[in-house]
Amino acid sequence: MDDYVIRIENLVKFFDGRCVLDGINLNVPRGCIYGLLGRNGIGKTTIIRILLGLDFPTRGQTFLLGNNSQNLASKVRGRIGCVSEGHNLIQSYKVSRLIKLCKDLSLHWNDEFFGRLIETFRLPLDRKVMELSMGMRAQLNLALAMAIEPELLILDDPTLGLDTVARRQFLELAIELIQEQERTILFSSHILSDVERVADRIGILAAGKLVVDCTQEELKNRVKKLRVIFPEAAPANLYITEIINQQISGREMVLTVANWNAEKKAILETFKPSSCDEIPMTLEDIFIECTKPNQEMKQAGMQET
Repeated sequence: MDDYVIRIENLVKFFDGRCVLDGINLNVPRGCIYGLLGRNGIGKTTIIRILLGLDFPTRGQTFLLGNNSQNLASKVRGRIGCVSEGHNLIQSYKVSRLIKLCKDLSLHWNDEFFGRLIETFRLPLDRKVMELSMGMRAQLNLALAMAIEPELLILDDPTLGLDTVARRQFLELAIELIQEQERTILFSSHILSDVERVADRIGILAAGKLVVDCTQEELKNRVKKLRVIFPEAAPANLYITEIINQQISGREMVLTVANWNAEKKAILETFKPSSCDEIPMTLEDIFIECTKPNQEMKQAGMQET
């Protein structure tokens, strides 16, 4: 059995002569909740579409459950659940009719498990999908995806458009279901606080590259934001590598550094600062820093070795 549920090898994708994905390499281990992040239009959904065999790479290969994405057999697809942005279900169908259609088309369906989900969500079977709230459609989509007991669940911005309460309910139940059954999740979202709550590993796309690929804990340990006060005017150059962002105001310097370590700390100390304090960063703070146009970030090596 392949230890990696998702494998991406040297993935390149061009649209109208523009390179959207530039040599992406990624391995997602079994049982992992992987948060894939990036600004709008950066290529997250394109990666997911290529993984599912719905689009073609310009170069490179992708694999799901050990099978090439461009040649996924129906038995393999039956092991994959997907909840996408907008929850594009058949609007004119009643919920009961849509459930029957999905059940008939599925290779595997757990009636007892699905019944518990429908009861938990309190979904009205006699109403049309178009009459459901956005939150109810998200819950129905998740229930349909989970009924096949997928080994891999792909969530592509599934909480977009939901209010705070509905988002939290959706996420908590999704993660509870996945953890109980030791599934693997690829989770793409614009809502960074959602990803921070659930993801084990983080990938960040910027300028067509995967600039970050490591555990969330390691990412927070390796990216540091510091407020440094100097006795006189702050120096223009600290001669420290991998500075992601730097702002100077008189004696004060605020800098964000990738791969902060004892050597870089020692270099900073040669400038004899009056004080140096770490500024706590959320995942959202780190994401904003890592996706700013900055040549240093491309060389920061924020991937596990």
